[in-house]
Amino acid sequence: MKIHEFDPLLGREESLAVLSVLSANWLTEGPKTRELEEKLAAYVDCPHVLMVPNGTLAIFAALKVLGIGTGDEVLVPDFTFFGTASAVVLTGAKPVFVDVDPYDFTLDVKSAEAAVTDRTRAVIPVHVFGQACDMTSVLTLAKKHGLFVVEDAAQGMGVTFGDRHVGTFGDIGCLSFFADKTMTTGEGGALFVRDESLARECLYFKNQGRLHRGSFVHDRLGYNFRLTDLQSAVGLAQFGKLSATIARKRALQTAYYHRLEDCPGLQIPRANGFGETVPFRVNVLVDNPAGLAAFLIEHEVATRRFFYPLHRQPAFTPENSILRCPPVYSVRAFERGLMLPSGLNLTEAQVSRVCGLIREYQEAAARRADQAEAEQEMLTGCPQTT
Repeated sequence: MKIHEFDPLLGREESLAVLSVLSANWLTEGPKTRELEEKLAAYVDCPHVLMVPNGTLAIFAALKVLGIGTGDEVLVPDFTFFGTASAVVLTGAKPVFVDVDPYDFTLDVKSAEAAVTDRTRAVIPVHVFGQACDMTSVLTLAKKHGLFVVEDAAQGMGVTFGDRHVGTFGDIGCLSFFADKTMTTGEGGALFVRDESLARECLYFKNQGRLHRGSFVHDRLGYNFRLTDLQSAVGLAQFGKLSATIARKRALQTAYYHRLEDCPGLQIPRANGFGETVPFRVNVLVDNPAGLAAFLIEHEVATRRFFYPLHRQPAFTPENSILRCPPVYSVRAFERGLMLPSGLNLTEAQVSRVCGLIREYQEAAARRADQAEAEQEMLTGCPQTT
């Protein structure tokens, strides 16, 4: 049986929630969305939460509301999903790609500071793979240079920096509720805003330039970035399972790492210790992730490579982005990283099977390396004997 890279865990609760919306005959944004916003606001301890269609549009909306546009530069870690940087380009600004920390793959603040110019207006720290970026250093950088902070917490549901939920430190925080996230609405995202006046501007922006629905008087120009109650109903059902989901994700990571801790040629990424983590995927580092991935797919086990470095993406050109210093660690992360199957419905037997296949491949690779080293010694000369 094929083991998928990820499957969302949906059940009767989500089905009943959607049926309740259909029965109420209110499909667009309405009471279910408001209820979800209120629950999220209480959970992350942020006074203003606004649902939007997805995480990429959340970042785009945040930047636009903060006035980012043509001629501006925004610091973006080179190791993140494409949408973090494409949202910058779509505002008319340019992402400036900076390197990441070699251990946790979050924004390297020293690299970011070296890229600051008089055009730099904002920085986007990314809480990647379910652990927090060093927000103390990011906020210090932002204060020093007068930068806005837009947090990309797309993979950050349940994640904290210290005792505060990620996405609540900067000017605006952005979450995603895509199908593979800890909590999903299928497609969907959210804005976390602490400042009341800024939250008001976000509402104008997402609600076609008005604060209230049902009026044909629009005070501002704005977009339709609303979320449907059908999606929010799914989100509410998912929210009811959030604690269990987080516990399961942590247990799954522990099960994998326990079985792989002494696997030859395999490195387990370490946590940075900034706060509570929620694994986005179970990740490993190996010398040949492409080879291991191909071996696993031969045995019907799906995986996914780490993010392709943004500065190498064909869509980003010198005309729409900036690279002042070629990143090193984002490239190394891609060259070594592999995401293992991380669906919440994986069984112990399936985890054991995946780990067994990984060991089989890695042990064979180690034997080949030893044999090649021995052959090289033969060619260069054996140790002298007397």
